[in-house]
Amino acid sequence: MSNFWSTRYQKVEDPPCAPTYTPKNFMVERHTCTDPLCAIIFTLCLGATGYIMAYAFQNGDPRKVYHGMDYKGSLCGVDEPAKPYVFWCAAQGGGWPKGSYSPVTKIDFQHPICVDYCPNSPATQHECYDEITGKSKSVTDYATHPVAKRYCMPQAGDMMHKFNDKMGGHVIEKYLPLVVSTVRQGWPCLLGAFGLAFLLSFLYLLALECFAGLVLWGCLMTLVIFPAAIGGNLIYFSFHDGVDGMPNSGDAQTDLYIGIGCCVASAFFLLVCCCMAGAVNKAGKSVESAAACMFHAKSLLIEPVLNLSARIVLWAFMAAGFAWLISVGDVRKSKIYRTFEYSSEEWIMIVFYLMMMLWLNDLCNAVSQYVVANATARWYFTEQVGGTKLVPSCLLCKGYISGFIFHFGSLAYGSLVIAITRPIRMVLLVFLFAGDVTDNATCGCLSSACGCCVGCFENVLMHLSKNAYIEMAISSTGFCASGRAAVQLLATESKAIAALQGATWLFTLSGLASVSIFGSFITSFIVQNTEAFNSPSSKYYIQDPMVMAACAGVVCFFVALCFMLVFDSVADTMLVCLAYDMKDQRENPLPMMPKAAPPPQQSLFQSFFNTAAADAKTALPAGQKRPQYMHDKLQQLINQGPK
Repeated sequence: MSNFWSTRYQKVEDPPCAPTYTPKNFMVERHTCTDPLCAIIFTLCLGATGYIMAYAFQNGDPRKVYHGMDYKGSLCGVDEPAKPYVFWCAAQGGGWPKGSYSPVTKIDFQHPICVDYCPNSPATQHECYDEITGKSKSVTDYATHPVAKRYCMPQAGDMMHKFNDKMGGHVIEKYLPLVVSTVRQGWPCLLGAFGLAFLLSFLYLLALECFAGLVLWGCLMTLVIFPAAIGGNLIYFSFHDGVDGMPNSGDAQTDLYIGIGCCVASAFFLLVCCCMAGAVNKAGKSVESAAACMFHAKSLLIEPVLNLSARIVLWAFMAAGFAWLISVGDVRKSKIYRTFEYSSEEWIMIVFYLMMMLWLNDLCNAVSQYVVANATARWYFTEQVGGTKLVPSCLLCKGYISGFIFHFGSLAYGSLVIAITRPIRMVLLVFLFAGDVTDNATCGCLSSACGCCVGCFENVLMHLSKNAYIEMAISSTGFCASGRAAVQLLATESKAIAALQGATWLFTLSGLASVSIFGSFITSFIVQNTEAFNSPSSKYYIQDPMVMAACAGVVCFFVALCFMLVFDSVADTMLVCLAYDMKDQRENPLPMMPKAAPPPQQSLFQSFFNTAAADAKTALPAGQKRPQYMHDKLQQLINQGPK
């Protein structure tokens, strides 16, 4: 009886207070200055570059690079403005020794002269160099035709063949005048290719948002079939006087080389299709979420335009400076081409200038990647409300401000280090992670065989990547510290993220190749079938459609590159943010209400009238939930789990 009363009036403890949950703020609130010494060093290097350019403008003349030159060292069209063409006199044959014309069998390539027009018959004569007397003498001309508004090429097939053999001794001398002439006369066509590349790049990203897997497989199939068809066609024409149809013009050999290159590209994409099928399917969701981010945070679509504009200004300025710099040397003629001789100081200037061109180009990449990473991370870590994210305004502006004010030194330091180590990193990445990214057993064996390089790669090179810029945008740390933190983060999270990082580059490569090839093909088709470009009487006549197609392909490549770099940075940033999100879910789980205290002991009679649960279940506190940052496509990918 005493036990009954003691249990009936036993004191029940008050339930514990509901635990509270405060979501983690992943983005640093206030950025701090990082690697300021590197910013000072970069500024000093810019000053040295300015000194080199001043020296080049004072002592160089870029017309020495692409204008013809006679045997006396005079520039045709410059030193002799009325004589813009280079003409090689007949050294054997020619003239009218017995009342009938004797065909030219040898040309004097050592002693060209400047002429005001290209002779088209043996009815005229020019003063040419006489090797016996060392003086000038009158020599009968032979039939030629002007090329690139610089040279007089022989019309006879056998002499044209000999001429091209000599021209082939110096690749720059062979193609530079033709490229310059093509760009000058066909600039409307190149401008159209520029706009076409913008349209194709935008449509590619738009298609990725809707059905990334289908677009990629379609592009890969096209990149297998299309280059193979073009390569086979060019190889066929190379045995039938080339695309231009001119015998012995040298175009057939160029077509053969380009055709072989197209076939090699087709074989490469065929291997990609066979070896990376699984990785491509897994990366589709990640790519779709990256495309959705770009079109949701619409300011990211402006970044390719800003990046391209900055690159055009930078490369135009640096290329002009380089043209002046290489022209400071003393010209030495050899046959029909020329060489430049430089002093030791001038060689140092050229090497340093090339390094600065590489550094500045990678600095543009670094700034763009940091700005895109900052905007993408802010977009990712904005909670979804009603299935949509309320994106803050001026994401790009905030990225540019924090990048140039607080992290310019780190960006300059990282761009230099990445530019120097990029070739080594790419080779090691291919060997070390070929087995993880592809489905091929041979690649897996290759990765295992290179295991001895893993330690060196992880300790020295692995953190020197663009992931450092992503971590820098999130945590505001220096380049090296950010690189190490990003590597540790990705290494501790799911291997699926590493596999996705290894496969997203394929979407970038596919976009680059597709835009470049389609832009080049469409330009070539228009040039060959439009009277404004294929008629010799037209102001915009294009002499060699293959050269114009190649120039258009280069233009389309660089336009697409700006779009694909932004897209690649968004995709990589999404994966790093996903790793942060998954780590927080694991280490900082949503708090649960503890189990209620067990009820006091009851008699058998009391238990019939008491329905209190004996052991209450653990439950979430009222109103507690984790913010939903992850995009729906990424959530589907994580829910599927590794396969």
